[in-house]
Amino acid sequence: MQSNSVYLYPNKIDAYTNPLDSLTAERYRRVYNRNLKIYRSVDNRIDLQLRNSDQKSLSISSSAVIFNIIGREDNQLLVQKEFTLIPNDSARKIKGRAYVTLTASDLEGLEEGSYSYSILQEERENLDSTGYQVTSRTPLYVDSQYGVVGTIDISGDALGSVINSLVVNKFSYVNPFTAGETTPKYYISSIIDAQPTLGTAQSVHTFQMYFNNYSGSISIEGSLDDQGASPSKWTTVLSPVDLTAQTNPVYKNIVGKYNWFRIKHIPSTINTGTVDKILYR
Repeated sequence: MQSNSVYLYPNKIDAYTNPLDSLTAERYRRVYNRNLKIYRSVDNRIDLQLRNSDQKSLSISSSAVIFNIIGREDNQLLVQKEFTLIPNDSARKIKGRAYVTLTASDLEGLEEGSYSYSILQEERENLDSTGYQVTSRTPLYVDSQYGVVGTIDISGDALGSVINSLVVNKFSYVNPFTAGETTPKYYISSIIDAQPTLGTAQSVHTFQMYFNNYSGSISIEGSLDDQGASPSKWTTVLSPVDLTAQTNPVYKNIVGKYNWFRIKHIPSTINTGTVDKILYR
């Protein structure tokens, strides 16, 4: 039997400040905070505990606390968010605590790697019901050696990257009369690899079709032929769909395990539009 433990623990920063009215002798000296580690594609909560130089919790109920992510090479401010202050609770001995959540969208434009972070304390004066001005801005120290800037590592994508859909936009003209057939002229797309080694009998294949004022019919054919990428045996897996001056996208799902797909469309005699592209996933 395999066993795997999963741990839930806070991504926590101890920050330090020393108000002039509470100077004390330093009994402990925390040299540094560990690097923060966060991940793209998910929300990351970072907890803050404000302390004085004597390691005592210090209230921050009257201030705003700001978290900044800064580029290490160009010193550019990349993300700035305000901490949510946790109300003081003497019964539970909670004081000087706050948290900030860096959402997936906050980190979307940042590449994997190391960045700098800083935490600032702001005093604000309300101007009216819609705005304020900052009257003072002071740093909070991430260690007791008066270090203001720490390191935050963005360690990649927790969900993995989403693969791009396959774009099908090339169609070959087929004139059945040259082969002695009486069916209408039609167009056949390039061959789509259905990747059968990755699928099951319940696999869903999605086709999103884009048109520009197209009139005619469109169908999807599948093949179980194992003769490489040039199968000769096809069957209709999506019956022809009749369209008239179609401009909106149309999507269809095919359930099953196939080796290959192709799209067939037959323009109407009055057709002036086009099949622009088909996305397959």
